[in-house]
Amino acid sequence: MLPIVARRADAWHAFGSDQSMAAKSRLLDELAEKAGRDPRRILRSASLSLSRPWDQVRRRAAHLRDAGFGYLIAEWPSEGKKRLEEFVEKVMPELVS
Repeated sequence: MLPIVARRADAWHAFGSDQSMAAKSRLLDELAEKAGRDPRRILRSASLSLSRPWDQVRRRAAHLRDAGFGYLIAEWPSEGKKRLEEFVEKVMPELVS
């Protein structure tokens, strides 16, 4: 699928471990360049679980950012709205700065 993304896509949503996401993103860079495209023009998105401890959420977000993912989709936490509000107040400001 990545060769098609490299040639045609404006955005790519991926999933996996921190290591596999970084490896896939690097491969996408290479494939896009071979296809004559600027890899930075392909938006990379991933899901971010808000049900994990905040230090894990922060660490995951940092790994994804470092791997070139600029769009994170926050998964609705099983703990509900209060957990989401806590994320917005305590964690999200650190991620967007």
